[in-house]
Amino acid sequence: MKITAKIVTLLSLTSVLAGGPLLAGESKSFKEKVVLEEPAKWYGVSLSTGWDSLYIFRGVNVISHGAYGNDSNYGSGIQWTNLALTWNITPKDTLTIGSWLAFGTSNTTYKELDVNATYTHTIGDLALSAGYCFYYIFPRTGNLYSHELNVGASYTFRVGSATITPSLGYYFNIGPDISSGSGIAKAASSYLLLRVDSNIPIYKDIVSLAPWLSYGTNFQYNPKLTQDGTADFFNGANNLEMGLALPVKITSGITISGYGAYSYAFSNLWGTTSPSTFWGGAKVAFAF
Repeated sequence: MKITAKIVTLLSLTSVLAGGPLLAGESKSFKEKVVLEEPAKWYGVSLSTGWDSLYIFRGVNVISHGAYGNDSNYGSGIQWTNLALTWNITPKDTLTIGSWLAFGTSNTTYKELDVNATYTHTIGDLALSAGYCFYYIFPRTGNLYSHELNVGASYTFRVGSATITPSLGYYFNIGPDISSGSGIAKAASSYLLLRVDSNIPIYKDIVSLAPWLSYGTNFQYNPKLTQDGTADFFNGANNLEMGLALPVKITSGITISGYGAYSYAFSNLWGTTSPSTFWGGAKVAFAF
């Protein structure tokens, strides 16, 4: 499920950087990223808050769907806050526990709380991770929740002062099933995300450009709307997403960022009224 943003559920190391090039709608894109960073101390704490003009999660405009609130409020944005605590177990192993809380802006009936845990092991510039995420949504029609497992891998290439990081994330929904009235997706459905992130310094280490490109493959996680108006939980291409963020480091522990993004859906995804979707947002992050 947007149920921002970080591979976006691999929020762990994103949290350690706190202001890195992860502004792809922390709504969830942020959560689905692995970032490499050698731990400098045994713990890390990050707190960030931001706004997204739409809640785009795995190609779906989440709050646009009438099941999550007032039909007249299609396209509601979100205000979110994220807190993450990281334990640097060894120089190559970290465990991060985080929480992400979001509220609909124009659709004030929508509220979501995600709690996640991620273990990451690095081998040079290669990062391997495994994690768990619990989603809890408070729409007008009743509470929904989901248990999800995820694994991911990323590798960072360095080109001068710039970095290019291709990554792979796989997300498996344990349940409950959506047919029970409590689940947000089919039990045993999944989602595969291929993503490339880059960080290009513009002015020292203070201002940088952070473009990204991702491709999602759906395995009955997102439904598409058929011609007869029913939901088809399909297998295949989900969406292509691209965006550009501009992180600005205010101090060593404070970063502000703004971003713009675009998503193209290959199918008539449920609740997403147009194949092409544009949105943007901003955040401020604190690292301790």
